[in-house]
Amino acid sequence: MRVCSRAQEDPNAFRLCSNRQSAWLSKERFVEETSRLIRPLICTQVMSTLTTVVPGHESGSGESHELRDTASSGELSRYRQVILTSIPLLIGDVLALSSCYIVSSLAASWLLGKGHYTPGVWNNLTAVCLCHIMWGIFLGLFPASGINPVRELRNQLTSVGGSFLVLIALNGLVGEVSTNEILTISVALPLTLFFAPLARFTFRRMFARFRWWGESVIIVGSGRQARLVYDFLERQPQRGLKPLGIVDSDPNDYWLSGQSEPFEFLGTTSDLVSVCRQRNCHWVIVTIADRKESDVVEILTQGSLIHNLVVLNSNVMMPTMWVEPFDAAGLPGIHIRDRLLFPVQRLVKRAMDVSIGIIALIVSLPALVIIALWIKVVSPGPAFYRHHGRIGRGGRQFGALKIRTMITNSEQVLREYLASNPDAMAEWQRDLKLRNDPRIIPGIGGFLRRTSLDELPQLWNVFIGDMSLVGPRPIVSQEVQRYRESYPLYQRVRPGMTGLWQVSGRNNTSYDDRVRLDSYYIRNWSLWLDYFILLRTVRTVLFREGSY
Repeated sequence: MRVCSRAQEDPNAFRLCSNRQSAWLSKERFVEETSRLIRPLICTQVMSTLTTVVPGHESGSGESHELRDTASSGELSRYRQVILTSIPLLIGDVLALSSCYIVSSLAASWLLGKGHYTPGVWNNLTAVCLCHIMWGIFLGLFPASGINPVRELRNQLTSVGGSFLVLIALNGLVGEVSTNEILTISVALPLTLFFAPLARFTFRRMFARFRWWGESVIIVGSGRQARLVYDFLERQPQRGLKPLGIVDSDPNDYWLSGQSEPFEFLGTTSDLVSVCRQRNCHWVIVTIADRKESDVVEILTQGSLIHNLVVLNSNVMMPTMWVEPFDAAGLPGIHIRDRLLFPVQRLVKRAMDVSIGIIALIVSLPALVIIALWIKVVSPGPAFYRHHGRIGRGGRQFGALKIRTMITNSEQVLREYLASNPDAMAEWQRDLKLRNDPRIIPGIGGFLRRTSLDELPQLWNVFIGDMSLVGPRPIVSQEVQRYRESYPLYQRVRPGMTGLWQVSGRNNTSYDDRVRLDSYYIRNWSLWLDYFILLRTVRTVLFREGSY
């Protein structure tokens, strides 16, 4: 279908041409036909009520050209920052991949009793690294600024797995896949799936302290939501987004309560593009939940000329990790699919609990015997105990097994200690735990708690189905009121030996933080999130993060 050149003779008419027929249509009829064609995609009635944001339309053409020239001049600085941020992550991935492959190749040669063929190893290693780099660029792993770490984990392991599959296919096409190569890849793949994410976590934390690493971000807003975003990015520089300051409509509103010093005010929303140009900033996070429509239109008009614009339009906690964009009648939304309702994924989680749980229980038996004998020597009484009254999936109560780390008359000692220590009483009522707990067995008790070895017997609870390897911390009936409206969420899953709370600060967080972390885990649950938490647990235990 095309408009014929003869239509120029009559500006009020359009001619639709085809091979078999032609017809003259009035302008009104043409618009009606066009609207009928696009109606299945959008709702024109709804679209007519929306404010259209056209970059540069509200301003003069000279200003629009100036903004475009400014955007072009900032491309070089943007690419420079992307490259600088990507290099450490690229080095970490290649080092982990190379180390795992070389170790696996040596192990395969030793198992097969054959000499080590160096040229073949280096050819395969070069191929798999190049494949990972190409996959990684496609999946957004370089520089992956601001990406959710669980999404980053999924994309990284997808890239690693795809690279090894490409290596096998290439070897099969150009020659014969030897037994040595098959054994090497069989060992290298699981090793890389474990060590590559740890290497990336480590490199992110190492280089986050440097000013040249990461990308700058400007926060638009000065309310509670903007404060939370700013504080979060300040505490998590390894995410790769480092806040410069705030932009808001009124400079008098930027004094944010609860801060010893105000955040730096960079300018008003009408100056957003010029502020980004002056600061070489290509990321903007906008909080619009409490703003007027005219303010939102102005912000989006400015933000449409910025490379990375993130819009936060809700104060309500919703699933965020695996949602997809969705539009209906031209209105933007998100598509939420709760993975807890997928039987296959829940079956895989349970299979992992049983298989990993029984293997870990068998491996830890010698350590459990040694710890039990140690407890018996330093403190009379049983070495193990079952803490009854723990609440599991569906509200069912069970007894959680633990190694005893407290003295036998712990309840009496706790009552007397709280009665004579008002500060400890306030701490207990607030968090249901004590930093200096008098009930802990001196020496061995504190060691077991800091290393979480006292929870090893819960592997049996995992095996029989009372608990899971990953999940919310098991609570007792007295704690139900603390969960309030989040308690129905808690009942949907099995409590875990480890969880998001344990790897996010643990005892350094408040009870309300723990409830929020548990709610976030359940709303965003996936097998990838479980694997991420298990990897973070290794680091948490090794470095005793958040323990006392």
